[in-house]
Amino acid sequence: MTEKELRVKAKKIVIFKSHLLTYTLSNLMFFGIDYLDNGHLNWAYFVLLGWGVGIISHFIKLKTWGIFSIEKEMERLRKSSR
Repeated sequence: MTEKELRVKAKKIVIFKSHLLTYTLSNLMFFGIDYLDNGHLNWAYFVLLGWGVGIISHFIKLKTWGIFSIEKEMERLRKSSR
């Protein structure tokens, strides 16, 4: 990998970590608000699950292991065209 590619990948990892931290802190706040509202947890689970789908898809996009990677597909096509 070139220096530019490493920088782009590192930036994506930092953005994901920021997204994960925001998810964690926000959901803690939502659970606190939901509990203080009436003493029960009612709606905070829906936020956790809905936003969790976004976190998982962000993680899969970041760590594709070659399954959904454009670079891997281009490499495969180059090898097959030889």
